[in-house]
Amino acid sequence: MSKNEALGALQERWELGSFIRENRANLLQEWERTVRRLPYARELSRPRLLDHLPDLLDRIAQVVETVRTGGDESLEGLPEVHALERLDSGFDLDEVAGEYALLRGCILQLYAQHVEAGGAGSLAVAMQEVVRFNRTFDEAVAAAVSRYARARERTLVALDRISEAALGTEDADTFLPKLLRVILETTEAVDSVILLLREGDVLRVRASVGLEEEVASGFTLRVGEGFSGTIAAERCPREVRSAATDPLVRSEAIHSRGTRALYGVPLLYAGEVIGVAHMGSRTTFEFSNEDKLLFRAMVSRVTTLIVQAQLAARQREVERKQAETLALLDSLLASVPAGLALMDTELRYLRVNEALAAANGVPVEAHVGRTLAEVIPDRGSLVEPLLRRVLETGEPLRGQEFSTPPATEPGVPHHWLGDYFPVRTRDGQVLGVGGFLVDITERKKQEERLRRTAEFRERFLGVVSHDLRNPLNAILLSANALLRTEGIPASHTKMVRRIVTSGERMGRMIGELLDFTRGRLGGGIPIQLQRVNLRHLSRHVLEELEIGFPGRELRLHAEGDLLGAWDPDRLAQLLGNLGKNALDYSPADTPVDFSLHDEGDMLRLEVHNEGAPIPRELLAGIFEPFRRAVEGDAHPTSGLGLGLFIVREIARAHGGSVEVRSSEGEGTTFIVRLPRHGQRARESAGTVLSMLPLPLGEGGG
Repeated sequence: MSKNEALGALQERWELGSFIRENRANLLQEWERTVRRLPYARELSRPRLLDHLPDLLDRIAQVVETVRTGGDESLEGLPEVHALERLDSGFDLDEVAGEYALLRGCILQLYAQHVEAGGAGSLAVAMQEVVRFNRTFDEAVAAAVSRYARARERTLVALDRISEAALGTEDADTFLPKLLRVILETTEAVDSVILLLREGDVLRVRASVGLEEEVASGFTLRVGEGFSGTIAAERCPREVRSAATDPLVRSEAIHSRGTRALYGVPLLYAGEVIGVAHMGSRTTFEFSNEDKLLFRAMVSRVTTLIVQAQLAARQREVERKQAETLALLDSLLASVPAGLALMDTELRYLRVNEALAAANGVPVEAHVGRTLAEVIPDRGSLVEPLLRRVLETGEPLRGQEFSTPPATEPGVPHHWLGDYFPVRTRDGQVLGVGGFLVDITERKKQEERLRRTAEFRERFLGVVSHDLRNPLNAILLSANALLRTEGIPASHTKMVRRIVTSGERMGRMIGELLDFTRGRLGGGIPIQLQRVNLRHLSRHVLEELEIGFPGRELRLHAEGDLLGAWDPDRLAQLLGNLGKNALDYSPADTPVDFSLHDEGDMLRLEVHNEGAPIPRELLAGIFEPFRRAVEGDAHPTSGLGLGLFIVREIARAHGGSVEVRSSEGEGTTFIVRLPRHGQRARESAGTVLSMLPLPLGEGGG
């Protein structure tokens, strides 16, 4: 190789343009490592961080080489992309310039190392290239800064106009067309702007400028379909160059207008797509990067305004419903004759109606914000423990009765019935307590009058029944004496026997009335306990029933130890009443079953018949006095309707119980449970006397 060739090779090796082109990957790697140390560049993806830099380095290399080639290369138009991308990413001007400074430093540092490794030699050309490089780089920085500043200023002006257009109204349908008009006027090439909002899986046109017919037609697209649906599904911008003929565009209005460029972006809020906006042009096939950046910035601001409007609308709706609810509540409070109140967790009144305010003797407005103890200090101690209990347990308290004089009638006791309940949020949190207070003074007076009337009636029945026994016994004794007298005509004998039968029936009725009176007023039916074999007693009762119901089949099933301490006469009466009831209310060709079961300390007695089931509405009161198993029953052998009532009282007197099951196909079964030692069970349970007024129903049982 000649000396000139060697010198040329060395110069070529030191050429800055060639160095940049050949070491582009290393230069970018070193720059990325350096720039990643800056906070504002750490979150950028590698494609967005590098963006146009490979092209920039190639263009710079070409300009630097003009020192040797004499060409007229320049950087015209190139810095636009980088400046707009950084503006879109939220960089400020100093940060953009800082990136370029770091890139310049990386190139010169690595180039210096390259030259130093090449040894001594003429560096004139290399220095000229460095000068040209610095000048070119300064031009690149200046162009980028200028482009950034212009785009930023344009963006800020557009955003201010959008904010002004939305000012003064929260109604989206009012301000959205104004916002779209600002977008259209800001970008010269744009002649249509459309906004679609998402409703579930559907995008619906909500506002449009330039294509108003889209709003009128109610144009919709499903997410994932068409141009806008694809943007919503992919969550990123999309652009087409000839929208009028592109099959992805489904809008007939866009087709008919001959729209060329169409650029759309998703409306993103909190990671969710709430809609899609796109701008169109009939005069250009492609929007500039600055126009697209500006459109994205304006759509982002519009998204925020839409969300604010939606939140405001929801809040107004919530407030409207709350106002309606409170109005209804106030109306209810005002119209209900009972006292109503709502309190917070500190037992301060939030709402109270006139009825309660009158009872408390304090105006409604004087309740609100004050505690129960402050409003009614003399009577609050009766109610406050109940309200505290509701707040602590979260469970309602119902039917709480107490007596206290109202403020309107001091010294006159009134009876009150209160219901107290927790007031909760939808998630179950207790916010306070509500109270419902009813003055039951008149009801109590009425109950007392009815109780006294019933007691008088029952005592009267007892007295009359007792006094009727003496003349009735005389009638029966005389009639029986006549039957034993010889020489009485046969026709007279028949009449005397009828007298005896009727008298005995009247005697049973009087006995039932006396038992009823003892059960209601006399502390329960008296019993005399003896050692009894229930098997033998039941067999004896069945024999007596067979005499009164000839031809009927009565069956007894007994198992286990059936000895115990009971009143044999009363148990015979219980068995007789249940047996007679079963025979009266079952077909003549069906059996009646008596079952005795040993259950340890308890014995279970069952009487079953296959008659029609007892109606469900009558089951609950079947053991009440003066009731029949069948409503309106007029059975010829029916008594006063006290049979089953007396059965229950005899079972209770022994410390036991009675219940009934009745259904179609299974028949009717009365089940009596008796403690084996009736007196001890009775003493431990005590006797509960019912003093409620008697229902005057039709008799039977």
